[in-house]
Amino acid sequence: MLTRNPYILLLLLASFCLFSAYSVEYIMQLAACPLCIYQRFPYLIFIFVSIIAVAGKEYKVCNTYLVITAVSAIILAGYHTGIERGIFELSSLCKPLISIAENISVQDFTKLLYNQKIAMCNKPALVVFNLSMTEWNLLLNIILLVFFIKYRNFQEK
Repeated sequence: MLTRNPYILLLLLASFCLFSAYSVEYIMQLAACPLCIYQRFPYLIFIFVSIIAVAGKEYKVCNTYLVITAVSAIILAGYHTGIERGIFELSSLCKPLISIAENISVQDFTKLLYNQKIAMCNKPALVVFNLSMTEWNLLLNIILLVFFIKYRNFQEK
């Protein structure tokens, strides 16, 4: 049953990816930039749609949403990879997730800097086998898109 239904595998894979991202952020204490956080949303959609596909057996309709989500995730990860590689300039999407008041003292500013983990979109927090987490995400989403296209006519037997 587990290997015969690709949507169950997708559910497990997307859950593992989110678990890994949160582990890197909270256990390894590596801050995520805003684009890294945005890149988690497609995995939530993958999980949600996979549950609907498995429960309702509406594979064709769900596959359309998965393809659209994968294409969107590829665009987002490609853009983030371009920022990391210096191809694109930092945009307003890459503003740090902290705000600084106008009349902050030097002491308060120093405390803020030492207490907050500030991640920049153009600086990868973690590189594995010479690829950043964003590049791994881009690669995975390309593979998932191929997978969704291959199984576009899936019917459970």
